Amino acid sequence: MMDIFLRINNFLVQKVYASSLGDTLDSELEVQPDTDIDVLVGKIVKISIPVAVIAAFILLSYGGYLLISSQGNPEKLQEARSLITNAIIGLLVVVLSIVILLIISGTIGNVGDGEIFKR
Repeated sequence: MMDIFLRINNFLVQKVYASSLGDTLDSELEVQPDTDIDVLVGKIVKISIPVAVIAAFILLSYGGYLLISSQGNPEKLQEARSLITNAIIGLLVVVLSIVILLIISGTIGNVGDGEIFKR
């Protein structure tokens, strides 16, 4: 059983070193004036999804901790529920805004290529 867990863990987890992280972010954030809109949208998506997931995970973990440690106190329970609800809503807003961004960029890309007018 442990062997299966370790194989899944090795498949999903990648090692990240601090020195390589700066180089990766510099190359991801660099935008030239003649950058295609698809490339720009791709860069935005590559950065925003991990940031939103990490923020949601931290907020959900903290909300879970508050929920467990509330000991039946209604004020702390309400605070924990509010935090968890807001974290989920925030993650949904980010995901839906990325979906809208991808739809708009696909439409603009098709207009630029002239494909939208072809029948």
